[in-house]
Amino acid sequence: MKILVTSVKGGVGKTGIALNLATYIGAQCVTNDLVVSDNSGIIQIEPKTKSMPIKFCANVPVVFDFGASYNSIDPKLARAVKLSNVIAIPTLTDARSLQGTIDTVNLVKVVGKPIVIIINNFTSESKFNHAKDYLIDALGQLPIFAIRTTTLFERVAKDGSEWFSKVHHIKGEYQLNKTRIAHELVYDAIIALGAKK
Repeated sequence: MKILVTSVKGGVGKTGIALNLATYIGAQCVTNDLVVSDNSGIIQIEPKTKSMPIKFCANVPVVFDFGASYNSIDPKLARAVKLSNVIAIPTLTDARSLQGTIDTVNLVKVVGKPIVIIINNFTSESKFNHAKDYLIDALGQLPIFAIRTTTLFERVAKDGSEWFSKVHHIKGEYQLNKTRIAHELVYDAIIALGAKK
């Protein structure tokens, strides 16, 4: 299984979703970001590399965390789009993020892969519903999932993917375990869409 998490808009939660999803499915998390923390467990493709390294094209599970430009797809992103079983596009509920989501869908939809949208990091149900309605009006009936505001991503960034995989065994982490379970329902739905292709 290969999954691409991408957006032309920065700051929408690509890396947190990609890393947690990779941990959940036991995949490598690979990024084209310029700055990667040494202890994140994310593999960085060097910015000077023009094509996708062959080891990520093989039959191994990979979650790509790739940013995109608004008007073109660089060769590494184009290869990730072709390799992936499903494309996940995170967004926030603000107008710029929603427009970035629409632009990203229009950039990658030509390949014909399943696309899902994840409305991420929200607290207000009405803002979520407004964002969902706006995206449906603009893009039609794509699958749209919700991941509410949580400290889970920050904890994974701080304590690592090993912590994430064992959170259900840790005392005092009940709320984060409930959040992890909610995330895993979203991840299962993404995986199921990718398996159909």
